[in-house]
Amino acid sequence: MALFRKTPELFGLDIGSSAVKVVQLLRDSGGIGRVVALGTASLPPDVIADGTIKDPPTVVDAIRSAVSKAGVKGNETAIAICGRELIIKKVQIPQVPPKEVHDVVQLEAEHHIPFAIDEVFLDYHGVGQHDGVMDLILVAVKKSKVLEYSAVVEEAGLIPSIVDVDSFALGNQFEHNFPEERGEAVALIDIGASIMKTNVVRGGATIFARDIPFGGNNYTQAIAQQLKIPFEQAEAAKLGRDVGVRWETVVPALEAVSRELSLEVQRTFDYFASTAESERIGKIVLAGGCSQLPGLNDYLSSNWGIPVELAKPFERIEVDPAYADEVASSAPSFAVAVGLALRRPGDKG
Repeated sequence: MALFRKTPELFGLDIGSSAVKVVQLLRDSGGIGRVVALGTASLPPDVIADGTIKDPPTVVDAIRSAVSKAGVKGNETAIAICGRELIIKKVQIPQVPPKEVHDVVQLEAEHHIPFAIDEVFLDYHGVGQHDGVMDLILVAVKKSKVLEYSAVVEEAGLIPSIVDVDSFALGNQFEHNFPEERGEAVALIDIGASIMKTNVVRGGATIFARDIPFGGNNYTQAIAQQLKIPFEQAEAAKLGRDVGVRWETVVPALEAVSRELSLEVQRTFDYFASTAESERIGKIVLAGGCSQLPGLNDYLSSNWGIPVELAKPFERIEVDPAYADEVASSAPSFAVAVGLALRRPGDKG
């Protein structure tokens, strides 16, 4: 009899452009999670570019490797996408009865999406209503993009039960770990290798989200060009590894790119300010592999005049001693994977 059999938990599978990360959680009745599987497998540069999978077999191998290292139970997973074929927009529609919202959103979406409406999956959630209008966050993603990511996951022998958006997964883990922070708007920024995912949350809901085509590879390329060294050596130098490159020679390139990164994010914040009446960002939380660049959060904080801190995706999650070292050294880079691992079958994808 299967009456008391515990159903296997979905695990989070974050397919990033520099690595595949896997996190599986077991949750007790109080909702507190415990890490029961965690693993990563790195990807060579250009296998995934601008969120597009250029070399599927290599990605399939990396997924299998990360899953095998992590030792996950079950084959159902939650994945996420980001990049060019994804549109996230705040829109307003007239207040209508709930049963009519879907049709009104479909009509409104056609004005905001640069793709044919039958080429996309469409979703939305409400963020408030006032003066006879409803504010919605509209999400549209090309079906071909979802199929591209689902295909490598299925090829690796897994079932992509939930397809999420990176920036929403980022919000999900923040909400789980810091449920008390519901007053001011908080900007979550995941700096990946090629794409920065931003999500401004307030009161447990996304009020603005945007992907920016800028990331850690910009730093690596700047170091490689300045010092005339190969990309791989520049990547190791960026992370402070001893590869025969003095840190002082790397710093000017890092500072130049940090200035660019700061400007890119500032543009996004300015755009957010133009869409959100009197909304002020109270603090910024950095995630992703690049967020741990020495001195980056202090530099950005002094530039923007807002507190900047590193993400703590395991703040309210118990970490088995077997994973303690990896979590201690690179917790911010697991933010999206944790957000996905917190999802449940039946959640709206």
